[in-house]
Amino acid sequence: MMLFKKSLICFLILACCLLAAKRVSFGASPEASEMEKQEYKHAINQIKSLRKSLKPGKTNNLKSYENFADEIQSKWSRRNKEHYARLMLEICGPLSSGDFKGNRPYTLARKYALSVLERPDAVPLTLELELTGHVMTLMCTPYAPEGADFAQRRKKDVQIRFHAWKRLIDAIDPKWNPNDKPFRNVAPPTETGLPPGISPEVIKNQELRAIYEKAIERNRLKSVRYLEQSRLRDWLKRFPKRAEAYIIQAYSKPPFNLQELKQYLDKYIANKKTKDKILDAVKKNMEKQTPKKPSM
Repeated sequence: MMLFKKSLICFLILACCLLAAKRVSFGASPEASEMEKQEYKHAINQIKSLRKSLKPGKTNNLKSYENFADEIQSKWSRRNKEHYARLMLEICGPLSSGDFKGNRPYTLARKYALSVLERPDAVPLTLELELTGHVMTLMCTPYAPEGADFAQRRKKDVQIRFHAWKRLIDAIDPKWNPNDKPFRNVAPPTETGLPPGISPEVIKNQELRAIYEKAIERNRLKSVRYLEQSRLRDWLKRFPKRAEAYIIQAYSKPPFNLQELKQYLDKYIANKKTKDKILDAVKKNMEKQTPKKPSM
């Protein structure tokens, strides 16, 4: 009887540990099941279908679109992070592209993008970069925020850009050689006498087949890496310029806060030339807006 009780206790402890581990795993990064993947495809198709139904101009019903977007957000915000990010990116498109009238569409796009970017490292870098473009505050309209409200929005908008910018720089491999391209078809061992791209199953010799399979896998990984670095360099050509322009514009508008900008630059930007360029531009813009004291 005593042995039975001890066995039961051990079993319950083990079960609790496994359950706790499972909860931690799901909470950290839930894997998408086949059912969820199908639901995701259906949701993406729903959004794309709705986007196609929008009329040219600014006559579309924003409230109806917002209700639809809120349903997508509520359903997917706690599920697979990449799926959620891609859904929100699709949702933000019409809101930032002038399909609705007024300032509110941009505010909504900012809200949906930020719901993903509160944890930017949980999604692929390219998605972070794309979503960052929807995190903006209109500064040149009659309804643009001012004072403390604008300062709070600016801080978030700029921090989002600096994070994506640094992550992009960190992801660039300085040793990557664009001329070192992967093979279109991998050649099997010369001993086989077979042409490049042949199926490994054709090779009867197990040792030679294993060598060939490893070569194919290395080339596949190289292809993935090559495509990744190529795309990152495309982003590097345009993202820093856009981020820099937005940051300069944001900190050139009152309330001025040069110290906050310096802190962000020190934290996220390693290149001194870039830091000095941004600071100098903001200082000049501030001076233009500061009334000069009359000479005595």
